[in-house]
Amino acid sequence: MTDRLQISTSAQHTRSRPTGDESGLCALEDYTCLTGESFAMRSLRAQLRRVSPHFRIALIIGEAGTSKETVALALHRLSAESDVTFASHNAASLLSLLPDMFTRSGPSAGASEAGRSTLFLSDVGDLSRGEQGYLLEALRRISAPRSGFERPRLIFATGRDLRSLCGAGHFNRSLYRMISAVEILLPPLRSRPEDIPLITCGLLSRSARSGGISAGAFDGQALSRLQCYDWPGNIRELERVVHLARQHAGAVDGVIEAMHLPPLGEFARSRQRDQIESRVERLDDVIQNHVLDVLLRCSGNKVRAAERLGISRSTLYRMLDTGAASALDRIA
Repeated sequence: MTDRLQISTSAQHTRSRPTGDESGLCALEDYTCLTGESFAMRSLRAQLRRVSPHFRIALIIGEAGTSKETVALALHRLSAESDVTFASHNAASLLSLLPDMFTRSGPSAGASEAGRSTLFLSDVGDLSRGEQGYLLEALRRISAPRSGFERPRLIFATGRDLRSLCGAGHFNRSLYRMISAVEILLPPLRSRPEDIPLITCGLLSRSARSGGISAGAFDGQALSRLQCYDWPGNIRELERVVHLARQHAGAVDGVIEAMHLPPLGEFARSRQRDQIESRVERLDDVIQNHVLDVLLRCSGNKVRAAERLGISRSTLYRMLDTGAASALDRIA
């Protein structure tokens, strides 16, 4: 099974270990994304419990909205090292952080702190070939035996089929082999409609605790409609629908009927529009990624890379002057 490395442009954030029952092994079922008695969910929970004591690198694969980061956090909390930091990083922080901490001369002071952490890295399948090469080099350094140095645990996540990308030449095979020692596959919600009643019950209970209201419940017709929908946005979309339906129903007998449901599919259409707009905004990154890819093929030689690109060396340096240049210098 596989988890997706999500490397985006969002800011880095760190989560500490929770207190109380939330951190216990028996609390897996309390995570919304892990709720359900379908065969897929029972198998997934069993796998998380099985691999949690031993893994150093894991890959979580799942569609958008399957809560990959939350599953990674659950995996972290199950382990014997659940008292260390869990940190989530974006692509920019990853490429600048790892070379800083793990240089050819050995780990820096920051590396010892990272060695006591679980790092979650998302959208690994969206990295350019150049970025994949830099990540592979950094991981090789982390994996090399080092006296007195404890390696961090790494959990990557992706929503893409990395094996197919490898076959098409779009993803580095060596990198895939390194990050997929443990693969955790998250099933889409549409493949387990029998879990929806339990999931909605949990979501309503959580909403009631935070809002000081009665939990309420969906009636049979409403549940039937929810189970017949294909949920392209998965758990995230269901959470939004439950929230809106609860608001619409108000306090009428605590029963949420089919007429209280918002138009199903609106969340997915809105998300699709946002993704299209995001892709348009990031078109300028294509040039940057191409430059990084050429630089990698030239083994970090900027003079040769500039010649291949047909630009001057000063122009190349200006193009790299976005924070990536310092990371490249350390890796090259």
